[in-house]
Amino acid sequence: MTAFQKPVMGNQTPRLAYLPKYHSNAYEEAVDLCAAYGLHLDDWQATVLKAWLGEDAAGLWVSPINGLSVPRQNGKGAVLEARELFGAVILGERILHTAHLLKTSKDHFARMLKHVDPQVNPELAKLVKRISRVNGEEAIEFTNGGVIKFVARSKNSGRGFTADLLVCDEAQDMSDDDYAALQPTLYSVKNPQTILTGTPPIPSVDGTVFARYRDVALKGEADRFSWLEWSAETGDDYSDPTTWAKANPSLGIRGEVSTVHNEFLGMDDETFARERLGMWAGIGANSMFDMEHWDTLKSNVDPTDPVAFAIDVSPDLTIASIGMAGYVGDKVSYQVVANRKGTGWIVEALRKLQADWNPVAIVIDSYGPGASLLPDLRAARIRVVEVSSSQVVQSCMSFYNSVVNVRMMHADQPVLNAAIAGASKRPVGQGWAWNRKNPNTDITPLVAVTLAGHGLTSKRKPPSERRASDRRVLMLK
Repeated sequence: MTAFQKPVMGNQTPRLAYLPKYHSNAYEEAVDLCAAYGLHLDDWQATVLKAWLGEDAAGLWVSPINGLSVPRQNGKGAVLEARELFGAVILGERILHTAHLLKTSKDHFARMLKHVDPQVNPELAKLVKRISRVNGEEAIEFTNGGVIKFVARSKNSGRGFTADLLVCDEAQDMSDDDYAALQPTLYSVKNPQTILTGTPPIPSVDGTVFARYRDVALKGEADRFSWLEWSAETGDDYSDPTTWAKANPSLGIRGEVSTVHNEFLGMDDETFARERLGMWAGIGANSMFDMEHWDTLKSNVDPTDPVAFAIDVSPDLTIASIGMAGYVGDKVSYQVVANRKGTGWIVEALRKLQADWNPVAIVIDSYGPGASLLPDLRAARIRVVEVSSSQVVQSCMSFYNSVVNVRMMHADQPVLNAAIAGASKRPVGQGWAWNRKNPNTDITPLVAVTLAGHGLTSKRKPPSERRASDRRVLMLK
């Protein structure tokens, strides 16, 4: 029997669990209700439900906001079905279930319909007041006032709907704008709850909200917030079934070890680490940067004038970043100003930054993908500094040295941290530059701040050097 034929059971407890203490918990009632209607939960699913249904002494949720990160096809949808069924049928909650894709929302609607099918659960079906199957307005209403509405996220998501429970499935693909559009649905509710579920975001999507909540949990900064995560750890053997079990709770229940083995053989390491092992840093442990050292360089001090900006665009033009560099003392402080899909937003964003900051430079790689924007930038009278390939090499090597020698600081932003974690280099002449050829890593945040640093340091010296220069001038006089 090979290692991939031996029975392996997925871990039923999450590797990461950040949970507030609760006074009472309704999860047993919820589990019993679901079992009565044919929805039987695995131990790990019951654990998640317990985290979501904890109450304080006043009967309010101890976790108004909840995050769940678990690899695909493990049964996350069943936990959501259980929470929504209990909420609508027992609590009479108004529930807004959202997903990034319309298909995902419709699939969840179809699964919920099976629970209220008269042929499947006649007693439950009697509690249904109305079912709407109108495209884009799918909903199940119950006689007690409970309702579950299913929508795909957009700028108008949930408009006019008041929700007690907001579910954001596929949260790895939810922007700040998407999330902001949903917040008014909870505004007038006394005891609202939000649930975000998903997987580690891929570089080409905007997973800012999901990543931000994870960072808050890992830093221990959330008192009324839960985060549960099934994932492998840095240093785990990707080829070991025990590693697969750590990240996939349904392994041996619904998932087969042989199937994961085939995925391991067919995926590159970073994709496998993210998609099957639930690793947010992917193969960040193999980054050319020491991530623990990088973490020591974070700072919440914003730079002051002078500052420089730079832009970078992915080779396929699907995502772009604006980076900023400025001095804090004698160190250069780096921040990502924006990281968004497409390129149509860049000209107006730079026009406003130029007007507000009067930067010493706005840098662009004259041979990079962003050079396609040069005509539009010039037409908008944006003062762009074009850099050559040799200057790009110089800026990359300078940025790396500033990290190693602690001559910089950064704003601890998820998009920049992810780019650093996936950074690699490509040879250019006698030097090197950041490698753009990894499709699983968005390095535009890294390139943008790197070029911004070049623009700043080539135009302005650190304060101490400027003071020394002034003294020399005075002495000459």
